[in-house]
Amino acid sequence: MVIDFHTHFVPSTFPERPAALQEAAWPSLRLSADGSEGALFTGDRKFRDFEAIYWDVERRVAVLNATGVDVQIMSPLPELLSYWLEPQAGAMLTDSINRAGADMARRSGGRLRAMGILPMQDVQAAMAQMAGFADLGLAGIFLGSHVNGISIASEQFHPVFGEAERLGLPLFVHGIRPAGLERIEGPGLMGAVIGIPYEGTMALAGFMATDILARFPRLHIVFAHGGGMIGSVIDRMELVWRKFPSVMQGALKEPPTSYARRFWYDSVVFSGENLSYLARRLGADRIVAGSDGPTEIGQTDLPGFVASAGLAEAEGQAILGGNAARLLEIIP
Repeated sequence: MVIDFHTHFVPSTFPERPAALQEAAWPSLRLSADGSEGALFTGDRKFRDFEAIYWDVERRVAVLNATGVDVQIMSPLPELLSYWLEPQAGAMLTDSINRAGADMARRSGGRLRAMGILPMQDVQAAMAQMAGFADLGLAGIFLGSHVNGISIASEQFHPVFGEAERLGLPLFVHGIRPAGLERIEGPGLMGAVIGIPYEGTMALAGFMATDILARFPRLHIVFAHGGGMIGSVIDRMELVWRKFPSVMQGALKEPPTSYARRFWYDSVVFSGENLSYLARRLGADRIVAGSDGPTEIGQTDLPGFVASAGLAEAEGQAILGGNAARLLEIIP
């Protein structure tokens, strides 16, 4: 079984902005005449163009059949998380997007599953919205690395994490809207290339430093893009943890490497060597396959990519599908 844990979708329609809401960044999708593509706008600003595979279930399943993927886990595009909107607007849009994802999953014959999003700028609204996740059949919660500059690891979001633990909903954390873009030189895309992994690392480190799993021991947290830069800094964290016990070990009782092996990571790291390293350091049993599709910079051949890491067959099979099946309780 091959399960693609990291993919994105865009709804084919968005609700009309209520007249009473003065929200300049309300999203809309403007379809081409033949419906084969659409342009996503936030207010009057064009974000980018998308092909219909982002919302067309039949096209999506056809690609799964062609690439040998059995089940695909869809998360909304990060730009749709809506944290930056007014709370009422955020709650309306996240509810609509969740229903669109759930509808795609229902129409897929079991081939698609959807993650839901929450208006994290209003914790009480987020808690209320989670109550409907079971009825929608959502597989987990897709979260950004920060909420308007506040780390997703902040204690103010703990009520959401406690409820997610109670409901058995895993969290999938993705870097968003990187800080420090003014210090990144070169083409505009460099902000995403460097900034998104950096944001993921900051979120991961924040969860470790605040010992999130001591508070919520049954909570499952998955980090996109292999945990960002965690593979590059874990030894530095380990050294500081040992050298400064009075500072570090009061907050984190367990060595950083051991703690990091309690999280989950996707395989969207773009080289077999990197995947092999993460499997050795963090555990092949904690990695789930992901393509970051349908984007053109995703990993399109998951079996080939995992094979390029040179892992034992059992480890490769676990990454390709066994680990995600265990995490999401998917029965082959």
